[in-house]
Amino acid sequence: MIRMFKSWGQKKLHIGIDLDNTVLDATSSYLHFYNKASGLSYSSKDVTDFYFYRLYGWNNTEREKVYHQYGRDIHWNSSPFPHAIEVLQELSLSHQISIITARPLLFRDVTIDWLKHHGVRYDNIAFTENKLQECIDSEVSVLVDDAPHYAKEFADKNIPVILFEQPYNTSVKIDTVYRASNWLEVRSRISALQVSLR
Repeated sequence: MIRMFKSWGQKKLHIGIDLDNTVLDATSSYLHFYNKASGLSYSSKDVTDFYFYRLYGWNNTEREKVYHQYGRDIHWNSSPFPHAIEVLQELSLSHQISIITARPLLFRDVTIDWLKHHGVRYDNIAFTENKLQECIDSEVSVLVDDAPHYAKEFADKNIPVILFEQPYNTSVKIDTVYRASNWLEVRSRISALQVSLR
């Protein structure tokens, strides 16, 4: 299931990279526009649930309506986390990078534009909620993501996950889920995996 490549005498991994709250701070942007839509004033310290639209008392239909109205602005105005762009640029020189996001195809163009604007280098991009099947089909070696449900799903299939720390994923404690609180730690985790996945 884990595919490894040889490049200049060393292993080349295929790294799957999530975007929202992994490469970039989606929470702040979502809160700004969700507060605007609702007239409420939540801040990041209030977010303890991956599905934080539930803070607003919305059901999924109500959330979809607001998301479709503000989604382009939410995604365009999300800022990269410190060191994320630099580390991704560095990783792209020796590994295959696939962006794997659960964003709907409706926001494909703004996503591509954001990646280009910030100089993110990648080989492929997939828009899917079924990240496990995407990673199996494309032979991804490791996924970098923030979602607790993806971490557990991948661990069940023995695919390594680097879980980018967020308040809503602190309860995930699984041997094949490696935590990282910043992108320098992500880089270190990938370097260690490059050795252990021989």
